[in-house]
Amino acid sequence: MANKDLVKRAFSVTLNLPTAQRSDAVDAPEANPTPSHPAGSPMAPQPVPAEQGPSPAVPKTGPGSMLAFMTEQSEVHREVVRLRDRLTEFDGAQAMRKLDPKLIRASKWANRDASHFQTEAFRRLKEEIASAGGNVQPIKVRPLDGAARPGAPQFEVVFGHRRHQACLELGIPVQAVVDPGMKDVDLFVEMERENREREDLSAWEQGVMYMRALEQGLFPSAKQLAAAIDRDLGNIGKAMALAKLPGEVVRAFGSPLNLQFRWATALKDAHQRDPEGLLAVAREIAAKVPAATPAEVFAALTQQGRAGRLGETSATEWKDDDGKRIASLTIDRKGRVTVSFDQPLDEGQRRKLTKAVDGFVGLKAQ
Repeated sequence: MANKDLVKRAFSVTLNLPTAQRSDAVDAPEANPTPSHPAGSPMAPQPVPAEQGPSPAVPKTGPGSMLAFMTEQSEVHREVVRLRDRLTEFDGAQAMRKLDPKLIRASKWANRDASHFQTEAFRRLKEEIASAGGNVQPIKVRPLDGAARPGAPQFEVVFGHRRHQACLELGIPVQAVVDPGMKDVDLFVEMERENREREDLSAWEQGVMYMRALEQGLFPSAKQLAAAIDRDLGNIGKAMALAKLPGEVVRAFGSPLNLQFRWATALKDAHQRDPEGLLAVAREIAAKVPAATPAEVFAALTQQGRAGRLGETSATEWKDDDGKRIASLTIDRKGRVTVSFDQPLDEGQRRKLTKAVDGFVGLKAQ
């Protein structure tokens, strides 16, 4: 059947040949006679025919037409093979696209705190992207599952949150590589390693990222998480210890970016030893003007120095009608409370006070 079709196409070529090429003298027009000129009259200039290049040979028979057709098909086949070979050079390559940054949302594993976008480093990155007319180094995204509503995000950042944010603020398209088959684990690993090679995350940000991965079951244990991202298990533990600190303690440092790995153990111990006292000191430090340096905050919170302390004690007093103090309640910088009486207590008063304390702490005095 294929051969029959080939023959039909070849004969169709023959049938469509111009008639001027199938006959010579029969249909040729008669030559114009040479015009006569009166004696002594000048000769009229004769037009010089334009030179014509040799016309391509056109087959005049059915077999010749078939041969020409097959030759043409052979050329097409060679071109197809050449293009196919070139295409194999791009096997595994991922095309880069320009996307509207409004159609891209941050990853659910995003590990950049919003304060990162207020730093000098981010300002320089934004200026560089604006100067280049876009991000030269593309970000990586993956499509979101399900059909997106018009105007709703259609992609999720794999890595490149800072570049995406810069393009979003500049109102320009973002260069992105789209990976449609990326899984959560692969996304997490690529994001962590890519950020490690660029602007390092703070210890606190890393801890938040690791805790989120474990809480959502991305990895069954911190040990397997460390193996997947090729990080030291001890550093992962320190980062998560910082991430577990109360918000008041983190805010005392001014920014979570100021927390350091080497402070993790001391801050964790201070929190376990006296959580309420640590919170009280942190609140005082956060309200201090001018703000203390991160090192001063660390020293105050861990009792390794007096820098950053805002006062040793606060007190509440009870006075009689004459204004004479009869009792006081003091709270030291660790939040510990001391109740004292300026007058001696008799046995009945001591029993009442003991009973009141028993009820307050929920335990019987020994």
